Order: sequence, then structure tokens, then C-alpha cells
Amino acid sequence: MLAACVPSPDSATTNAKLAEANRKIAALEAQLAKVNAPSTSDTSPQPRTEQGASFSTSPLPEPNPEPVGRQWEYEQTEDPMSGGNRYTATVRSSNTVSFGFPYAGDQHGTLTLRTVQGKGKSVMFYIEKGQILCRSYDGCSAQVRFDDEKPVRFAANGPADHSSEIIFLEDYPRFLAKLKKAKRVRIAVDIYKNGAPAFEFDVSGFDAKRYLLKS
Repeated sequence: MLAACVPSPDSATTNAKLAEANRKIAALEAQLAKVNAPSTSDTSPQPRTEQGASFSTSPLPEPNPEPVGRQWEYEQTEDPMSGGNRYTATVRSSNTVSFGFPYAGDQHGTLTLRTVQGKGKSVMFYIEKGQILCRSYDGCSAQVRFDDEKPVRFAANGPADHSSEIIFLEDYPRFLAKLKKAKRVRIAVDIYKNGAPAFEFDVSGFDAKRYLLKS
């Protein structure tokens, strides 16, 4: 008669180790299942960057547009000689121009409408530095373009003090009438050793009432 098979001590030890390992594996799988479970508070997927950080998808508020005509500056002062009111409306060029030595560096142009009670009206164009080729005794001209119309020439004169950064355009009524209907004005004048660069002005929103404000 054969004796019954009895597990050896080595076999029993091996089975115990396998059972312990299976318990540990089961415990790890349970922990992983909890980590990967979706949150109950927010089930919508969040976009992530390449680094894995989430970011908001809420739309940004649209910026408020600049008020039309804000680029204009209006001023009323007393003329020191006549004692009458002096009215000015000034706008700075939206572009810059860079001249060669010794006037190197970006600079804006400036356009000013001026009315002095009892003395007249002027259209003034001036630069920050450089030499506009326009002598006070023989005059010059400036090329002016209103919006997309063809460029036209306005006669101009230099100042009595012979400053080289400023000129006075003639035919004030014609210039003002054109400007009131325009959104953009470009002015080009001859600059010593720098050609005739064009300065561009945003003239939209010009307010004639603020310009000639009555005291």
C-alpha cells in the first residue's frame, strides 16, 4: 500500500510567499484604482499645457477701444502781444522718421492749427530736429495727401526767426475744409540731406467746436 503524498517543507514555504505576494499586488492595484478614479466635483476635462499644468478657458474681456479723436490736444491761451485769445489744436504723427547724422534717432512730426484773435489763422508743421528746406524770404512747398486722394501741394513759408524745424502752410481755409472730412493726413517736406520723408497723422475725430472754444 502506497503512503499518502505529504508536501515537503520547501513547497509549503514557497506557497506562502506566493500568497503574500498576491496580497501585496492586489493592494497596489486597489490604490492605483483610487488615484485614477475621476473626481466627482468636476468631471469636465481640463486642457493642459505640455508641462501638464491646467489653464482657464474663460474668455478674456475685450479691451475698450480708444475714444475717437483722443489723439488731438486742444488749448486756449492769451496771446502775449495782442491780448486776444489763442486757440490751438495739435496732433502728433503716428509714425516716426529717422534722419542721418547729426539728427539721428526716431522722431515724430507735429501738426498744429492755430487761431489768434485779431492776428489770423495758421497751419503749422514742425519736426523735433533737422533742417526743413524752407527759407522765410523765398518760401517753399509741402506735399499733402488727405486719405487716399491724390497728393496736392501747399505753399509754405519759414518762420521770421529762421528756425529750421517749422513751416507755415498757406491757404488755411482749404486745408481745414479738407482735414474736417479726412481720417488721415500725410505731409512730406524737403529735409536737408534726408529727402522728403512723409509724416502720417491720424486726424479722425477732429472737434472744431473744442478747437475754437469761446470764452
